[in-house]
Amino acid sequence: MLGITAFDLTREDTDLTNLIRDHHHFAETRVVNNFEETLNTWIQTNEVTRSGYRNYRILTDEVFDFRARVRGEEIDQVIRQGWYEVYYHPTHQRIVALCKKEDAFKVADLFENRFQLNVIKHRFNILEIIAQSADVKGARFEVQIETVTGLSLKGSNINNTQYYANMLQSGQLTGVIVSFDHGDRVITFRVSVDGTLLFYSALTSHEYLDFIDILYSYDRSQQPQPQP
Repeated sequence: MLGITAFDLTREDTDLTNLIRDHHHFAETRVVNNFEETLNTWIQTNEVTRSGYRNYRILTDEVFDFRARVRGEEIDQVIRQGWYEVYYHPTHQRIVALCKKEDAFKVADLFENRFQLNVIKHRFNILEIIAQSADVKGARFEVQIETVTGLSLKGSNINNTQYYANMLQSGQLTGVIVSFDHGDRVITFRVSVDGTLLFYSALTSHEYLDFIDILYSYDRSQQPQPQP
């Protein structure tokens, strides 16, 4: 499984490719376990995909609270290196982080703090994704509903039922799992109301980005969106 989170840049005059040098590096000092440590971050600039995304690989030192004993001394924090893969599209003003949601927000914070970017997490048109999935031959989807009993609906025609309509009206929809026929394969993923994607199908990085572009194209629908 792979988590993917997309962020939109809110300032159209920003171009990340002009801000990040090849093998970009910065450092900061911080007191960790009563010792002044240097925390490093490297951003490696890589290839541009056929669809126009620039690849960045980020390696950064991160401080975590962790109670342990080292050589007879009690410590409360440790430093470990985080590694993240990010793609940026200068025309679409879009950042796509191929990592867990919490790590994706670390990436967004890094870009905001270091390069003065304004980014917002993208919320995909989940209702249109459900409708498109229902129209695809052999498509399956599962609507996850937050209730006391943890009830979920499953089927290929749920979006045409009165129960589904009532569920949307009451704001119970939290996410949907869909299987799309895409080319010669089936891609299964989950999209939540808040915009987080979780792919169950293994694809190449370029294929993930192509699929993200497809999901963005559904945002042109005028359907109202459920609130998170």
